[in-house]
Formats: sequence, structure tokens, C-alpha cells
Amino acid sequence: MSKEYHDKLMITLSDQTDKLVDELPDFAKKFFDNLFNSGMSERTRMQYAHDMKKFFGYLQSSAGFKDINMKTLRVDEVLDRINIDDINEYLRSISISLANDGSKKPTSPAYKARQVCSLRAFYKYYYRIGAIKNNIYDLITVPKINEKQIKRLEKQEVLRLINAIKDTKGLNQSAKTKHDQVEKRDLAIIMLFCGTGMRVSELVGIDLSDIDFNDASLLIICKGGDQKEVFFNMRVEEALRDYLFNCRPSLLNKDNEKEKAFFLSTNGTRLTVSSVQKMIKKYGAAAGLKDKVTPHTLRRTFGTNLYEETGDIFLVSESLHHKSVETTTRHYVDSSKQHKRKAADIAGSLFEDDD
Repeated sequence: MSKEYHDKLMITLSDQTDKLVDELPDFAKKFFDNLFNSGMSERTRMQYAHDMKKFFGYLQSSAGFKDINMKTLRVDEVLDRINIDDINEYLRSISISLANDGSKKPTSPAYKARQVCSLRAFYKYYYRIGAIKNNIYDLITVPKINEKQIKRLEKQEVLRLINAIKDTKGLNQSAKTKHDQVEKRDLAIIMLFCGTGMRVSELVGIDLSDIDFNDASLLIICKGGDQKEVFFNMRVEEALRDYLFNCRPSLLNKDNEKEKAFFLSTNGTRLTVSSVQKMIKKYGAAAGLKDKVTPHTLRRTFGTNLYEETGDIFLVSESLHHKSVETTTRHYVDSSKQHKRKAADIAGSLFEDDD
């Protein structure tokens, strides 16, 4: 990934976050400046901004601030005025969300937990610097998140996904022409996800100069801005070469002849995260896979498969470029499945003949 692209992306995210912060009470800026100075990623800082915008929007309309302009109030005039009952009412208010069709549905425990964590961090910061007297963050409990089975694809499902890229049955001539234009690109992308476990943001940031076929490796910029080297196998290399020489040239146009990005859209510009997400989802549906398939599903497929084959959690953590092996264990190692399989194997010994 070029530093130029990464820097531009970070500036864009920072500008978007600053716009959100400008909509909050003036005192909130101090909190977000502290997050920036602590080295927090721009994506996480933006998520905090979205969460706090939702919270203050609720206060403005439902918690005694309806006719008050909170923009210029001091932090203590807002946060010290709120008690735990107000917080609980807010959390109840976000327990139900509206779907696109207007129907209501419960929000996930993970969503509520994230909102709680944002509130706790906000309160904790202002209490720690002595700006408020109300130590309410200790009273805000994080909702319990039930452990879910790690979503990944089995080997046969990966093959179905790959075959779905090649399948043009039922397409009219116009749709088939469009499909043929990007088939090699889409195959290379899915092969790269399954063969390296990289993040979608890392994939779209790859430049031509980042790939070294002589070493079967490429350079990416991970979360936090660190540059890492990623190695790929022969099957992935074949797909990358096929795309590079037999597909990418046809995606270029006169205005984009010098485009540095490795993966291009049909307009000859760098692919976006959302376009890759939509593409993966489309092929997942075409493959008849029950659960929605995302780039992260493929990342987890790589990680869980690598762990099952090697049993080396540190290798998996290093390959996925995690800062903590705890993250790898929590999100990529389906220990319950491993234990159940081991139990089944042990039970099988009952049927063995000792003689």
C-alpha cells in the first residue's frame, strides 16, 4: 500500500470525525483530542464520535435538555446533571431499532456493549481530569455478550464460492459481458483473502509496486500504519498473475493509464472497501451459502484453518498481524469445536478392541 494512499485515507477519516465532533457540545472536543494524541486509530475515533452523537441526540430530545442549547454548556452542566436512571433509559431506547421496511427489531448485545464502552470512556476521561464530580461510569455495566460460533467457511464452501465466480448460467449477454470483464479480478481477490487472511482495507490499498512475484510476497499497511510483508502460495500467485496480465489492462482507460492501484474498478480507479464487500456478498449468495459472506469471513476462514492445521496460535497471530495473541484466541480459535471434537475422538476409543 502506498504511503500516499494511506495518508490520504487517514486525513479523510480524520476530517469526517472532526465534522461529527463539531456537532457535539464544545466540551467534547477535548475528549476527542485526547483520543487522537493517545494514538487511537481514526476509524475507532470516528466510531466514538458516532456513539456520542447518538447519546447527545437522545439527551437533547428526551432527558431534560429539550429546550436547552447544549453546544456551549460546560461539561459538568451536562454530565453531572445526569444520573444512572437517565443512562439506563438511554440504553433501553437503543434496544430496539427500525429496519429499512419500517419494522422494529432488537439491537444486538454487541451494539449495546459498544455504546456502553463509549459512554464509560467519555465519563471516565472527564472524571479523571477533575472536570466532573459524578463518578457514574463505575455504575454503567457492560451487557453480557453471548459467545458465538466463529463464522468461517469449510473447504467445500470455499470451493463453491470460487466456482460461483466462474458460473455464468442464467446471465443475459449484457450481464455476461460485464462478468467476463472482472471475473479474473474477482477470483484473484477471493484467492488472496483465503490465502493470506488480509483485511479488506489492506487489500484495496495494494499498489502495483507492492507485489514481488520473485519472492511471492507483497507489502501492506496494517491498522495503525505499520507496514508488513505478506507471503502467498502458488495458487494465489497464479490468480494474481492472471488478473494482472489478462484483466487489469482492459480496466484501464486513457485518464487512468498511470493508476498505481493493483485492483481496479471498471472505471479504472482503485477499488473501494464497500465495492469489495458487495462483490463478496454477491458471490456468497450465488454459491448458496446460508450466512452472509464477508471479507472478514474469509479472513477468519484463513485464521481458523491455519490454527487447525498447525495448532500454533502464535503463527496465526503473526500471520494476521494482531498486536495481541488474545485477539487471535478470542476471534479465530473455535476452542469449543476443538474440545468437542477431542471428546468425540476419546469416546471413540470405547469401540476399540484392546486385543
